[in-house]
Parts: sequence; C-alpha cells; structure tokens
Amino acid sequence: MSGRRREGAPARKREEKLAASLDERIAASRPSLSPAEDRVATFLDQHREEAVFLSAVDIARQLETSDATVIRAVQSLGYSGLPALKSELQDALRTRATPTLRLGRSIEDLGDDPAVVLEHVLATEMQLLQDARETLRGADFAKALRLLGGAQRVVIQGLGPNAPLGEYFAARLRRMRRPAVAVGARGQALADALIDMRRGDVVIVLAYDRSSPEAELTLERARELRLPSILVTDTLGLALAGQFTVALSARRAGGGMFHLSALTIVVLDALLFGLAGQDRAAALAAAEELQELRARIDKRALGRVE
Repeated sequence: MSGRRREGAPARKREEKLAASLDERIAASRPSLSPAEDRVATFLDQHREEAVFLSAVDIARQLETSDATVIRAVQSLGYSGLPALKSELQDALRTRATPTLRLGRSIEDLGDDPAVVLEHVLATEMQLLQDARETLRGADFAKALRLLGGAQRVVIQGLGPNAPLGEYFAARLRRMRRPAVAVGARGQALADALIDMRRGDVVIVLAYDRSSPEAELTLERARELRLPSILVTDTLGLALAGQFTVALSARRAGGGMFHLSALTIVVLDALLFGLAGQDRAAALAAAEELQELRARIDKRALGRVE
C-alpha cells in the first residue's frame, strides 16, 4: 500500500502542474532545475510580455545559452513546448487592465516621480485584489475558517517581513479572546516553538515566492502531531502540495526588498472577520471588554499625572 502511495503522489503532482500558473510551476520546479534552466525560468518570470514575442533562439541569445536549454527548461516547467507557454502568457496578459500593471516592475523603471510611484503601487494592489477573486477559492476559505473556529490555539509562522504580519494576526486573535502565538524564529531558535506545538493547535504558515526550511519544518511538525495547517502563499501551493491541510493562494507583487504586502493583510483580515461572524456575541463582548480595560488604563495613568 505504501508503494502505491509513493506512485500516486507524483502522479497527482503532475496533474496539478498541468493546471498551475507559471509562477506555481517555477516555484515547484526550481529545486530540480539546472543553473542554466533556472536562468531561463527567471527570464521568463521577469520578462513575460517580451517572452510572448521571442523564439527559443532569441531567448537563448539573450541568456548566452543554447536554444535546446531553453526548450528543456520550458518542458521542465511542465509545458509541452514554448508555444504552450507563450499561449498561457498571452491569455494572462490579455486579462491585465493595462501593460503598466505588470507585476514586479523594477524601481529603475518607476523612476523618482512620487506621483508615478503612488499610482503604480495603488494600481498594482487593485489588480492583485481583483486577481484574488479568482485564485482565492471560497471552499478553501470556508475550510480555513472551520479549522480556525475549532482551534484551541492558533500558531502563525512567518519570516522576515512576514513576521510582523504574523504578530498582527496573533494580536488581533487575542483581542477576540482566542489564544494565539506568532513564530518568527530562524534556525535552532525554531526548536522552542516546534516543541511548544500541541494538540488543539491550528498552524498557519505565511510563505511566499520560495519556501524556507523553517516553513517546511513547521508544516512537518504539524503533520507529526496531526495538527491542521493553513498555508497562506502566492505560488507555493504546488511546491508544498501534500504538506498542508488547505492553502489560500493569492499573488502579491514585487521582489527582493520591495514586496507589496497589502494582499496578505487582506487575507488575514478576512479570516478575522469570518471568525468574528461565527460568534458575533463573543466578538462584541471581547471588544467591549477591551475598551473598558483601555479606559481603566487611561484613568490610572491620568491619576498618576494629577
């Protein structure tokens, strides 16, 4: 039986790959790509409009590699060939409101005009929110809410810029009298958080673009303890398939130091509103008690001043 499971998992992953976006294919395939193929994948990711009009020979010339390498890279991403990839890119570009909304536009392209920067960021976030209506499936969101609604405690893991987002979500949950802890530790420090995970926890992992050992170990620990887990991601649903209970996938824009995080906050806020809606009376009571406690703190502080 275990042999059949091992054979079934790759087959399921191949089926998922057929319906995956370019972003998801790159994230899932990158560990197995050769350095030359990885350069091709990066080029295709960063030059989508241009790639629609280029042949394998054209791409190879720009990357100083062979057209055979370009074709191998495209096939490694799960496409039958370059025409299939270009067809998908054309369809995706047609759904964009304007060419200026290309995700990942560089700082050099934007220049230093504040009005241009502001307009680009606002337009990009608006387009991402529109895209999320298609990539965030209602059934997956409902499943995540059911899991969180039954949690005795929520553990939310995120690294780097995602760590404060985890802290934000945990703090908002605690204001609703729902126990929650944020985990942003790296390396050996993560062991303290992993050993603290327990029955009744529901685990949320915020992971984007490329997976990390910390994200994978957190999901692995959840599976060991048979804890439900929710992956909030952009392109890692395919790469981490089988390692989580449900994924909430929505693309975000940017790269390096300049990721846009508004969509992540929108997803987390939607979960908070959904949880509040499950028990409105409790949520309102918690909000009133919080205000009362704040008033008492203000009164005590005022008394010290007087």
